[in-house]
Amino acid sequence: MRHPDSDFLYAGELAVWQREGRLARLVTAVSRGARPHHVQDALRNEGAVVARLIAQGARVMVCGGRDMAAGVAAALADILAPAGLTPVTLKAEGRYVEDVY
Repeated sequence: MRHPDSDFLYAGELAVWQREGRLARLVTAVSRGARPHHVQDALRNEGAVVARLIAQGARVMVCGGRDMAAGVAAALADILAPAGLTPVTLKAEGRYVEDVY
């Protein structure tokens, strides 16, 4: 998101799901403000977890701007390379979906 005050649309629901144990973990990225942190940065920081989850069958859904989506695809390519996977492979399996503009 760009600004958490205006763009974190489901913050309340996500907090409830965490309290209820329905959501084990949430990592956010805020691209504007004093300490910008982008989605691809968050993915790289969590690379080992992301790789493990994808190996276990996780799906990746990317929604947002084209530049962000390109950065996400590049980060995932780096994260998945050691396992012999790519975003293209995941797309072919129906496990990587983009809704970008």
